[in-house]
Formats: sequence, structure tokens, C-alpha cells
Amino acid sequence: MKDFQNALGQYILYRDILQLADKNYEIYLAIRDTIFDTFFQRKSVQAVVELHQIKLIVFNNEREEITLWTT
Repeated sequence: MKDFQNALGQYILYRDILQLADKNYEIYLAIRDTIFDTFFQRKSVQAVVELHQIKLIVFNNEREEITLWTT
């Protein structure tokens, strides 16, 4: 949970700073597929992701490929 708190805080901070600087960049939170398939399936985590409109890139570390890209 601590890693998620840190990542969420950084994501929101970067997104807000870019918005305040009038930069029209899309940012994504990259996570391993194993974390997505377990931790990110919790209803509370899904609710936070939806609430903060977090865009995700899910990747397989062993195959070095993106498995899911949410917008």
C-alpha cells in the first residue's frame, strides 16, 4: 500500500504541475502485470484509480511488453 501511496502522490503532483504550466502532456502510471492482476483488482484501488482518473500502462517485465494501456 505504501508504494501505491507514493506512486499516486507523484502521479497527481506531476499531472497538476504539467497542467499549471499549460503543458498538454498525457502521463501514465506504469505497473507490472502481476501487480495489476492482484493489487489493482481490489475494489478500493479501482475506486481510487477511477476517482483520480489515473491512466495506466501495464507491462510484463519478463517479456518486456505492454499488456494493457488504459486511457
